[in-house]
Amino acid sequence: MSNKIQIIPGPHPGEFHLPDDNTLVYLNPMERTLYQLFLNHPEGISADALPLHWQELYRLYAHESVFDNKNLMLSTIQNLCGESKAIFYTNISRIKHKFINALGPRQAKHHIILRHPDGRYRIKM
Repeated sequence: MSNKIQIIPGPHPGEFHLPDDNTLVYLNPMERTLYQLFLNHPEGISADALPLHWQELYRLYAHESVFDNKNLMLSTIQNLCGESKAIFYTNISRIKHKFINALGPRQAKHHIILRHPDGRYRIKM
C-alpha cells in the first residue's frame, strides 16, 4: 500500500478510485471536501480547529459543489464549522462507512479519518 492517498476522479461525478487497487468509492461534495482537507493536512486537525481552515474548506467545497449559489456554499461551510460540530461528525461517520462498505474493515482502516489520542482527526497513512 502506498503512503500517499490520492483522489483519482472516477467516471461519474462524486466517484473516485483508490490508486492501490482501483476500488471505486462515492462521496458526496461535502464528504469529498472533508476528505481532501485531511489529505492536505496529514498532521491532523482537531474538530475545534476546523474554523481555522474555513477558507480552504470553502475553496475545496466550491470546487466540489454542484451549487452555483455563493450564499448557499458559504452557509454550508459555516454550518460545518459551527459550534455543535454535528455536521462535521456526521460527515466523518458517513465517510468511514462508505470506505468500510467499499473495502471491508481491514483495508478501510488505511483510508478513513479517525480521531487520534492527541484529539486530532487524520487519515492513517
